[in-house]
Amino acid sequence: MNDEEMNKLRMRKLKILSEYHEEEKRRRDKLGAELAEIEQAMARVAESSLSMPCFVRATPGPKQTVYHSADATCDRVRDRNNYTPCTEHAALEELGPGDYYLRRCTACDWEKAAHLHAQRDSPLRVE
Repeated sequence: MNDEEMNKLRMRKLKILSEYHEEEKRRRDKLGAELAEIEQAMARVAESSLSMPCFVRATPGPKQTVYHSADATCDRVRDRNNYTPCTEHAALEELGPGDYYLRRCTACDWEKAAHLHAQRDSPLRVE
């Protein structure tokens, strides 16, 4: 009789612990999904803000038509000393009347740069 009661209590304890862990996992998954959604929204805002850091070539040569991401550069940026760091907005404002146009380099990883920029500008970021 005593063993039977002990087994019932053990089973009850296991059931309570199992339910607790399932609820905790569900809450963690929900939190992770909500945070991922917010981070994606932050990246979209950062990407469209023109405040992301970029590089514009400062060496002599043909007129520039692209600027590069400062956070996720492509292989074309070999020596950062040959580039002027600025924001996208500042780079676009520097266009003179004889300049063609200036656009983002398609080889740079702008999506990664947007995520990094959003995290860097976030007041809730933990370092």
